[in-house]
Amino acid sequence: MTRFACQYAIVRFMPYVETGEFANVGVLLWEPKNRYLGFKLLRRKYGRITQFFEELEKAVYLRAMGDLENELSRVKQLLCKGDWKYDNKSLEYGFHKGIFQELIRPREAIIGFSEQRAVLTEDPCKAVQQLYDYYVGRNFVTKEYQETILEKGVKKLLDERNLGKRFQRSKVKDNVYSVSFPFVEKAGDKAVKIIKPLFLGQSDSTAIIEHGGHWKLKIEQLRKRRLLHGPILFPFKGPEGVKPGDARREAFEETIHSLKMANIELVSYSEHDQIISFAAGS
Repeated sequence: MTRFACQYAIVRFMPYVETGEFANVGVLLWEPKNRYLGFKLLRRKYGRITQFFEELEKAVYLRAMGDLENELSRVKQLLCKGDWKYDNKSLEYGFHKGIFQELIRPREAIIGFSEQRAVLTEDPCKAVQQLYDYYVGRNFVTKEYQETILEKGVKKLLDERNLGKRFQRSKVKDNVYSVSFPFVEKAGDKAVKIIKPLFLGQSDSTAIIEHGGHWKLKIEQLRKRRLLHGPILFPFKGPEGVKPGDARREAFEETIHSLKMANIELVSYSEHDQIISFAAGS
């Protein structure tokens, strides 16, 4: 069967441009040969989005997604009706490429797009669903989310050493910004020690860098607001079975270096004695 070269981008919901935090909420795909524009947006079961952006009213999300769906549907209809023909195939390709690039062009809006990516597929329509399931539905994640597994392991470790009661799941926040952590030790209302297990073994190198950067940004924001009054430890688990030169390994090492430069303490999740030493230290 014929395989079609498609361009696609991930739709991102970013209500607070100042922090750069975003959530994947859809996929947009363009197959220029047949002028096929396909998209799928998260319109139902959006609870994890409103939970992530706790201060946001759900009406804001629904209105933004509704407006985007109307606009993409309008463009799709225009493309279906259009009768653009070029004798020069290079001009035709450039025109089609330009349409997609204009759609995903960065704008100052709460809906944005990832960088342009490419995929070869025999069925562009099916590819939209597959990409959506991966980037939005996260079908690569096992039933029990990886970081939840790490958190349970740390909790068991702390309890075995009679340190569990010193740490509670808590939010570190002011009236503008907040971050939830699984293990926070407090002195009064001040966070004096934090442990946050971090999974950096994603199947995609970009996802590794983005996840590490996501948490680095959170720590930087908390420090900027002077909400942290002690050290932070990230017990991490990286990709398994990767060889030197592998993109995932390179992304992992780059992410670890970036976190260290942000003065975040790091230790392998398997180094139990170091985790206990950090937790027990005064």
